Amino acid sequence: MTWEYISKDVSLATFLEKEIEISNLTATLLLSRGIDTVDRAKKFLETEISDFSNPFLFENMEKIIDKILEVREKKSKVFIYGDYDVDGITAAVFLVKVLSQIGINVDYYIPSRVEEGHGLDKKNLKYMRSRGAELVITVDSSINSIEDVRYGQKLGIDVIVTDHHKSVEKEEDEEILYINPKLSKRYDFKYLSGAGVALKLAQALYLKLGISLDEVHKFIDIVMIGTVADVVPMVGENRIIIKKGLEKIKNTEIPGLKSLLKYLKFNNKTMTTTDISYFVSPLINALGRIGVAKIGADFFIEKNEKKIFDIIEEMKKMNRMRREYEKIMYDEAIERVKEIDLIEKKAIFLSSDTWHPGVVGVVSSRLSNKYEIPVVLISFENGFGKASSRSVPGVNIFDIFKNCSPMLERFGGHDLAAGFIVKEENLLEVEKQFYEEVKKYSSLHEKKILKIDFDLNIEQITSEILDDIEKIAPYGQGNRMPLFFDSNLEFLNIKKFGVDNKHFGGIIVKDGQTFSVVGFDMGKYIDETEYKIQKFDVLYYPERFIYKGNESIQIKIKDMKIKDDFYDVFTQKN
Repeated sequence: MTWEYISKDVSLATFLEKEIEISNLTATLLLSRGIDTVDRAKKFLETEISDFSNPFLFENMEKIIDKILEVREKKSKVFIYGDYDVDGITAAVFLVKVLSQIGINVDYYIPSRVEEGHGLDKKNLKYMRSRGAELVITVDSSINSIEDVRYGQKLGIDVIVTDHHKSVEKEEDEEILYINPKLSKRYDFKYLSGAGVALKLAQALYLKLGISLDEVHKFIDIVMIGTVADVVPMVGENRIIIKKGLEKIKNTEIPGLKSLLKYLKFNNKTMTTTDISYFVSPLINALGRIGVAKIGADFFIEKNEKKIFDIIEEMKKMNRMRREYEKIMYDEAIERVKEIDLIEKKAIFLSSDTWHPGVVGVVSSRLSNKYEIPVVLISFENGFGKASSRSVPGVNIFDIFKNCSPMLERFGGHDLAAGFIVKEENLLEVEKQFYEEVKKYSSLHEKKILKIDFDLNIEQITSEILDDIEKIAPYGQGNRMPLFFDSNLEFLNIKKFGVDNKHFGGIIVKDGQTFSVVGFDMGKYIDETEYKIQKFDVLYYPERFIYKGNESIQIKIKDMKIKDDFYDVFTQKN
């Protein structure tokens, strides 16, 4: 991994510092992100709910709101059709909340990942019709299920599609009522999650009714969880959703979330996107991957404490099972990867009839991160394979699958994460074309670069510096975590942990100053014995760490290199 400093205009940083009355550190971090004017800096730092775009910029929004109000007037039944991942679950329950509180008769359906898959299908439409549905609103799905939408119409169901996935069609059917930022010509922000699109629908509905949007935004913590879980760029409206959602979750109105945060010991903590990604989302997601996804939706709706407790216990159980399945699959995949010429193939394409379809996406992501190449993993059953893939920046996996589509039963997703269904007899041809398509991307040959914001000795870190860094948060895709450089550091009391000891924790030391340290996915870079006689250069970022109510500063290592040349000389192998 190559390290590279970001070039910045020092005088411009000083100008922003004085004009906006911020620290030089905050001004420098803004410049590192291309935010180089007073107006842009103020808008970035002073994120407000009022900064949301007009939801009626979506071309079909007026018609869609009229349809929902028509159903409300008739007191007809509405079904929200979600998806089995965290984004789809949170989008569904969010709409259930906002529709039910204005008197709409609403129910929800969350499909099974294993038995039903992604998007509307005829069987589920029949079921919802039998339960009295006259309107079905999809969330986080079904932009590529147009035939099923038409089938629903034949059953007497009006269907509204809200989605954020890319369409496989060259042109959309104008008779289908849909909201999708990626297909809108007037709505500028293209990166909303499924839950984010559901939020825009709710905003439009309440604006039409003249009801305060506070009644919508009191559930923004639900939308935030889906947005963080879907790993969308944390810019624009997503930044508003995440920032305000993290503020709201501290005083959430959702009984299930209150109980979950208490179980995680987060009830007295200032929440971050890391807390959502690593602790909250996996528990909800485990139900969709291994268990019954609908229970994940019930979790947000349920008010009974005993039932909430039982759901959290089920989450924990399913998450343990997910880890077990994931480890088995990951270990097998690693062994099989050894048989692939990665230099020649530049990608990984594997399948098995023993892999659980609920964990192929997780393992795909881990392998793609490990080898820094696109990965496709396929779980086969009864002659059909369900694939999940993860790619790397610069390699559009959606377009690759689009070029393979004549051999696929169905495909969909995003540029860096997508999936498909394939018949077993077409597998070899798909694999062959996949590898050919990947080789067309020159970006795979580029060096991977970590961008350094500036040098910051760890002994200089104070609570005030953390305050300045946190002004740029939330961090994620599109707003990367700041990275700082320090040299000649030592480690103490290093212990490895996690699956295959892939993480490490301990103490980091510089000039007598010590901090707690953790290196996620960094275990392979440090030897538990030899580190004691080594010094390191590190790229890191500091975070607040709360343990048993006590706050301290923790250093998170992003990358590191052995610094001690004396050690290198005397440990060289002849």
